[in-house]
Amino acid sequence: MALRSLLINIVMENKNMQPGVTSEFSNRISYELKRAERYRIFVSLLIFNFDTVMEKLAEERLPKREDREEFLRAVKGFIRDSVREVDAVSNSHHEFVGILCPETSRQGAEMAAKRIQESLNNFLSDYFGNRSDLLIPVEISSYPDAAGARSLASYSEEFA
Repeated sequence: MALRSLLINIVMENKNMQPGVTSEFSNRISYELKRAERYRIFVSLLIFNFDTVMEKLAEERLPKREDREEFLRAVKGFIRDSVREVDAVSNSHHEFVGILCPETSRQGAEMAAKRIQESLNNFLSDYFGNRSDLLIPVEISSYPDAAGARSLASYSEEFA
């Protein structure tokens, strides 16, 4: 039960959201966790971290904030088009994009993350007109298998 409340608080639509008010993405996390518990199925969360990419873009390629925000909107749209219809993509935080993958084990999430990373590299190459050397780290968390490099508890601090 603690895991459910932890994941509900993971992703907020923006940093100014009032405490106690959940975003559509948080509601979807809650729904999928209840479903996973009831039917004993997997649910996975992929977190793509664009923080270092955005810093590098600010220094080298896109010095204007508006250009970086437009770039990030394009990336999020690309990710939405790259995932299954049942997957939910967060629209929160400038630096992070969360993808909720219902009925997906950790192994399936790892394969999806690799595929999305490769697609993102191609997208970045097309976007900038040359081979992109930008690396976008991804972290994966799965329910009920919460094993991995990071615990789910640490996600709540980043997305609060």
